[in-house]
Amino acid sequence: MVDLLFYVAAGVTVLCALGVVISANPVQSVMMLLGSFVGIALIYLLAGFQFLAAIQIRVYGGAIMVLF
Repeated sequence: MVDLLFYVAAGVTVLCALGVVISANPVQSVMMLLGSFVGIALIYLLAGFQFLAAIQIRVYGGAIMVLF
């Protein structure tokens, strides 16, 4: 079950990262970047790094939203 969840999170992360590069709309690009960060945080959670996952969402997600 954990392996399946890992592959789903990795796939979502890669698709969102491709969406950041392909999207012409800046708002969609930022939302895809946030989706990528959430996918990375989920992978951190699956690996057992709860603090790193929280920092990933809070610092990087918050900084991108404030910057935009």
